[in-house]
Amino acid sequence: MAVVAAAALVAVVAPINGSADAAVCSSGTSASNVFGAATGWTEFVEGNGSRGSESEGTVAYGGNLPTGMTLGTRLTGFAASSPSLVVAGSHGSGYNLQYGSAYVTPKSGVNFNGGSGTGYLNANPIDFATAFTDLRATSTAWGSAASTGTVTSGTTGGNAAIVLTGTNASLNVFNLSAGDAAALASGKHLGLSVPGGATTIINVPGATPTIAGQAWLGSGSSWNQASDGNIKGAYAGLVWNFPAATAVTISYGAAFPGTILAPNAAVTIASAGHTIGQILAKSFSSNYETHLNTFPSTACVPSPPSSPGTSDVTVTKSASVASPHGGDTVTYTLTAKNVGDATATGVVIRDELPSGVTYVSSSSPCTQAAGVVSCSVGSLAAGASTSVTVTVTANPIAGAGPVSHPQANHWLTPYKAEAQVDLEPGQQRTITLSCTGGDILSDGQFRVDHVDQGTGAITDVKVLSAQTTALGTWKGVIRNDATGRAQAKAFIVCLPARTEAADRQTGYADSHQHALSADAALVTTTQSYGAGRSTASLTCPTGTVAIAPGFELSSAAATLAGSETTQANPRVWTFVLDATSSVTATFSARCLRTTTSAVLGHTHELLFTHVVQTVTVPGSTAAEGNEFQVICPDDGKGVVATFELPPGVTSFGNDPRLKARAFRLFNQTSTAKTATLDLVCLKDRTSTEQMGTTDPVPVVNTATVTSTSVDANSGNNSASATITVQPGSTTAGFVGSARVAGSRLSMRLVSSMPGAAVVKATVRGKVMALGKVKLKAGGVVTAKVKLTKVGKRLARQGKVRVKLDPSRGRTVVKTLRVTR
Repeated sequence: MAVVAAAALVAVVAPINGSADAAVCSSGTSASNVFGAATGWTEFVEGNGSRGSESEGTVAYGGNLPTGMTLGTRLTGFAASSPSLVVAGSHGSGYNLQYGSAYVTPKSGVNFNGGSGTGYLNANPIDFATAFTDLRATSTAWGSAASTGTVTSGTTGGNAAIVLTGTNASLNVFNLSAGDAAALASGKHLGLSVPGGATTIINVPGATPTIAGQAWLGSGSSWNQASDGNIKGAYAGLVWNFPAATAVTISYGAAFPGTILAPNAAVTIASAGHTIGQILAKSFSSNYETHLNTFPSTACVPSPPSSPGTSDVTVTKSASVASPHGGDTVTYTLTAKNVGDATATGVVIRDELPSGVTYVSSSSPCTQAAGVVSCSVGSLAAGASTSVTVTVTANPIAGAGPVSHPQANHWLTPYKAEAQVDLEPGQQRTITLSCTGGDILSDGQFRVDHVDQGTGAITDVKVLSAQTTALGTWKGVIRNDATGRAQAKAFIVCLPARTEAADRQTGYADSHQHALSADAALVTTTQSYGAGRSTASLTCPTGTVAIAPGFELSSAAATLAGSETTQANPRVWTFVLDATSSVTATFSARCLRTTTSAVLGHTHELLFTHVVQTVTVPGSTAAEGNEFQVICPDDGKGVVATFELPPGVTSFGNDPRLKARAFRLFNQTSTAKTATLDLVCLKDRTSTEQMGTTDPVPVVNTATVTSTSVDANSGNNSASATITVQPGSTTAGFVGSARVAGSRLSMRLVSSMPGAAVVKATVRGKVMALGKVKLKAGGVVTAKVKLTKVGKRLARQGKVRVKLDPSRGRTVVKTLRVTR
């Protein structure tokens, strides 16, 4: 096993798709950060690179990288100041860095899209020479490991294949023979039958191996083609190891799964839908995307773990109640552990409490200021752990209230963004567009405009992908197969993260706004389709509508002939695919919640209109297609375009004008055809107030841990716990204990509704304090009510029964501890 120097671990990146904890090893040895400084990097290359498409993860080159590219589209939550792009040699321009910071010299050519805290780094965080010394030792050690699985000839998906079968839940090693390698080079497919979550190492012999064909997962007669949907996460531990190779060529007909460990080789992706794993190579050349699927930070491997000497602190978090009601007490337990091999010093656990909970207390040595809890726990020996607790009150959520005002609604302001796309002959480009801040992407497409006269047709421009990659981000892949230059446009439509301010004077915070929200996870399906017309449907959960329809094709052998939803069932999105030969397609949609967030005890509904238009496409289509417009009503904006086309008619996109869409259709037959064009229109205003809510509200609380010692893996330093607060008739509650100060009894109250409340404190039926207080919707107030004559002895009682009777909602009674 490689001996990894501490200096080489400074820039270790969190393995975002990899598991943080491996299963108990029934075979091999459990090891952390086995790739050393390369841990978590999607592309980690000792020398030069030549790239023609995006990388979903982090990228580090010890040499030159002359081509700009889009980077880090899947790094949601990546720390702003952490390195996600490193080029130690010369670099190009046009790097679109979605998250994190960059080391390049000179400091130029990078567009930082990750917000505050991102920017250029002053020093190279990676010692590439040391890192590759370690990677070569690891590759050699794994290459000499004993085989634990079987290699046989078989059939996968109807194709002749080399079938690798392993049964161990922790570690499977396959040592291919020269004959196996030659069979793969000739185009034989690969069948992989191993347990999900296990480390799987495929050792490939030879100095210049080629891997062709396609990969399949399964067993017996049941095989599924490898794709993001079945590889990411479950097969993060899949590694192709080339210990003797000086040149590796991948020539695949679809996605290539697994990490490529070839530290002595020039790796070339000659063809592939994309790669799904890390690239650890001497040099790297690819015009295809590298998708994020990093090797787990802890895994079972065939050789001992890295040498001791580095601490590695991690944190876990849990909540005492998963589904509290408003006013209930919840205790979070935060456990910091040192999973490294040396003592961690200056360990601090930090918990920044989110909105939706209110601080009550915390265990020693924690302190709280402005909702941030800090716990300085000191040193942790290797393997040691310590726990602290933070107690909070779950803020109430109104489940009932008065009728709404007939004019209480909010404006909504969708908007669009676009970019011109120029394509040289044979060029393939990946375009990324983003909404502002936390806004929600509802649609994104290409529109093909023109091919230079006499050098090809508009049909020579192929759209291979158009899909949302994060809540407000869209990515498209387009290729020009004409012999001349082509022009196109990429555009997106965005929904605001929040409504505008309320339309009427409510008497309680006229400037309030409501948040729009969508499910973070997409609904997706990935399938292989034969020649002809096929359909696929996606369904969103109740209370949502489908938006941001997207697709990704493994080749240009298919086109999208339909992308459709209906007014009657807006939760379902149906895609229609026309294919000339077999193709793998991934379809996706995001689910937008139709109810806004609850503010001041009420919500609003988003209102939609679906405009459907039937058009006739002439048999003699113009060279650049015929244009058809679909227009929203005066009170709406177009947020998602839909269509269904007959065979022989192709869509070359549409142009968003918010009120309208201009569709461009091309009829490849000589006969007029009828097509259906639709536009989902979001009304300019929400519904009126809906007092209360029936929807639970998830509250995500994230804790972090840091240390003053060198930390081997900064990517495992945070953990979250989610509670789901249930709505009810209770709209107000108590926070913590009561306190006697002079002639007043004070206590903290939290409310989901504005208004007033009567507070009455008693001990054994005697009134100790009585008064009226104002409540702050969505916030905490300190109520001070006057003590009665008998109540002046309250401080000696220790406990008091307090009745809170709000003007909106149910009366709440609770026994509180009394302090001075």
